[in-house]
Amino acid sequence: MHEESPKRVLLVGATGYAGRKLANYLLTSTDATVILSGRNRSKLGDLQSSLRAVDRSRRTELLELDAANIDVTALTDFDLLVNATGTGRHNALMIQACLERRADWIDMQMTNELLNPPTELRAKIERAGCRFVIQAGFHPGILAALVRHAAQQMDTIHSAIVGSVIRDEGGVPFTSGVTELVESFRDYKSEMYKDGRWQKLDYAAYPMVEFEYGFGKLRAYPVEMPELRRLPELLPDLRNTGFFVAGFNWIADYLVTPLMMLSSNIAPRQTASWLGHLLSWSTRTFARPPYGTVVQVDADGQCDDRPAHFRLSMFHEDAYVLTAVPTVAMIKQMLQDELQPGVHLMGLCCDPVQLLSDIERMGISITQRLDTIH
Repeated sequence: MHEESPKRVLLVGATGYAGRKLANYLLTSTDATVILSGRNRSKLGDLQSSLRAVDRSRRTELLELDAANIDVTALTDFDLLVNATGTGRHNALMIQACLERRADWIDMQMTNELLNPPTELRAKIERAGCRFVIQAGFHPGILAALVRHAAQQMDTIHSAIVGSVIRDEGGVPFTSGVTELVESFRDYKSEMYKDGRWQKLDYAAYPMVEFEYGFGKLRAYPVEMPELRRLPELLPDLRNTGFFVAGFNWIADYLVTPLMMLSSNIAPRQTASWLGHLLSWSTRTFARPPYGTVVQVDADGQCDDRPAHFRLSMFHEDAYVLTAVPTVAMIKQMLQDELQPGVHLMGLCCDPVQLLSDIERMGISITQRLDTIH
């Protein structure tokens, strides 16, 4: 019997913080050949050397590639493009490369042209038989999957609140992803789905979220996530949902964040970089234990005609690992051809049970508990 060749995964932005984590988990958790690409061949060589311990079968290749100036015709063949760059500004040529090779795509960007693709682009993707998965990672990424998983634990789900706290020891390094976070405040909406409709929350209504892993009760801020906006269509009994992020520290919360919101209305592109540096500096300078990243869902509904509460919490010391691992778990499903052609949000297209199982297998701590009230 003919043995199928391993899939070829092109990792764009391999030498970045997220890219390095992705490379490691792709090699340890899949059988794919991983093409490490980036602008600096020396850094790519260093990365390949650092992966020798997990790449004993020599499944890595190097490709010097500038995402802003891709020669589509000269690219090597690949089955899946993993876009680990922090910005969507250079996506057009990479999308073209995927379409010409009938290859799949996955990114971890907060926003890009694929979120609401033009009709013509969507049609091209579907005709080519490509699967484009966008907003992978943990936020965005896994949030809707957590709610869908919670719904599977109960007969009926009425409320599902997702919360997160990020407090890496040593702070958040400045990357293009931090700049993208700052730029996302241009469209900031303090909304949640409450009592069956999306509505704006006043500051006084921002909840205190009880986080696991020693973080305790923290004030959390609503953050709009497209993947959650589509949940009421999938879960018609759902009356309340939203995503809430706890702050980094008092400087980041009460100085940097208001500046980010103010600049979003004045000069967002001109101020994004220095505000990103300021945010990164504040997390490094004023970080206090406990450290790590938590994402969790608290859901209420009914089981066997009794009120029920379900909580699932995920934790890892490194926020970049908690971004890379769910992405690789999604890639595993894509490599098994378990997805229809088209453009999909990760949190809505994945198999939540398989995703969580793979995430836990890759070293993320997961606790979950269902309580019913008698």
